[in-house]
Amino acid sequence: MTPISVPTQHVTYHVKQTGWISPSQWHSFTLAITEAFWLLPVHLRPCLPVNGMRMERASMLFPCPGLFSFGGKREGNYVPKGVMLAHDLRTDMCVETEGQPVDFFTRIALILLYKHCEGCFEITSSAGGVSWALPVRWAIRHQLIADSNAPQPFSTEGFITGAADELLIRSVSGGDRPFTTADWGLISELEFTLEELKTGKR
Repeated sequence: MTPISVPTQHVTYHVKQTGWISPSQWHSFTLAITEAFWLLPVHLRPCLPVNGMRMERASMLFPCPGLFSFGGKREGNYVPKGVMLAHDLRTDMCVETEGQPVDFFTRIALILLYKHCEGCFEITSSAGGVSWALPVRWAIRHQLIADSNAPQPFSTEGFITGAADELLIRSVSGGDRPFTTADWGLISELEFTLEELKTGKR
């Protein structure tokens, strides 16, 4: 059997603001990302960018009005770089999570920005559309977005009649769900592998 090549964990996300965010768009994004925070297992929630400590409340994502900020957890040799977005300032940034658990929250946040601040951002992933498949399905499942339109196209076909997709979505849902770094490594690998199988890329 031919082994499946899993993409490297080093994925870079480029975010370029192309339009001004209206107050109603920002409010919509704020509500959606707050809901997303509580729907994730604790281990997948973001951390404070200043010290890498786990955020205890969704309100900590917004240290002051109009400012969205978060980071990853400091683990081993990984020193996370904070992500910051201001409502009233143009944004052009490069985000690198190095495959850490905060990667999933990062992709959810970017999807919600893309959808709730429609027409305001160009967002790309160095891994291509595969980066958006799981977070888009997750956000649709939790009614945070309405459709599968994403910054880059991905396969919308269900795998094994959708059973594998369902398992992945459930695995990264639920504030009380036990979750470890090892769990994240497995989910991350399965996520990319299933997308390769759907598209026939080996």
